[in-house]
Amino acid sequence: MEPTPAEIARTLAAGHLPARIRTECGPGGGSSASSATEFAVTHVTDRMGRVLLLLAEDSPVDRALRPVAADGDAVAQLMVADRQPVSGSPWRGRITMSGWATRLTGIAAHRTAMDFAEVNAVGELLDVGRGSVLYRLDLAEIEWATPGYDAEDTGPDGLRRVDVDVDAFLDAEPDPFGPDEQKLLADLADHHDDLLAELCAQARETAVPGARSARALRLDRYGLTLGVDVAGEERWIRAGFRHPISDLKELAEVFHLLACCRCRPESHTHAY
Repeated sequence: MEPTPAEIARTLAAGHLPARIRTECGPGGGSSASSATEFAVTHVTDRMGRVLLLLAEDSPVDRALRPVAADGDAVAQLMVADRQPVSGSPWRGRITMSGWATRLTGIAAHRTAMDFAEVNAVGELLDVGRGSVLYRLDLAEIEWATPGYDAEDTGPDGLRRVDVDVDAFLDAEPDPFGPDEQKLLADLADHHDDLLAELCAQARETAVPGARSARALRLDRYGLTLGVDVAGEERWIRAGFRHPISDLKELAEVFHLLACCRCRPESHTHAY
């Protein structure tokens, strides 16, 4: 199994990656204006799937969003791009979330600050209403642009564009290893040669004859993406888990079982 587009979008939008917001408003805040502005912004997606923005009050981005919030037809776009955790790993693309920005005040703002803190307890949340301001982005559309790898619907820029259903996004869960993926992959590379050697042996016997070594390139709840050396060239393969993994304890148990495995399963590993 692999993450669905909605799960990938939720993981990218969770709040551990940098985001930029774009607004398009002109004089008076009308949505028909041609001017566009773009800003870096602190954001999270809370447990209910709400996209929340934390800004300094009266900052340029706050001033840019106010007319959007005042105009029911004006749309803001939040853009988040994946970061490759190790050199040469597959890139999961970027998402663009379009919707209506609502400025939160009073009790709603303070309750939302607590939801924000469950994901990212930054100090600026203590100043909500006294120098910090929260916005909610009510989603209308989500686009996931991902490398096409020569698929028929790949665009001239090498990307496929997938419309992610908003309800599916709200129902999906972000990957539990998303925020710590880079650290976990580094730990695998530094301390788990036995696991990587075993996965390489399985790959050699099931999917990639001639595989000489393997390195972990990506990790999610459904499995590992490996880079396997074959005659000096690296091939990406997928080492899937038997079931989705929910936390670090369960992940450690799975890694231990894989490292100690000497009976070759039918095929836990398949070529990308």
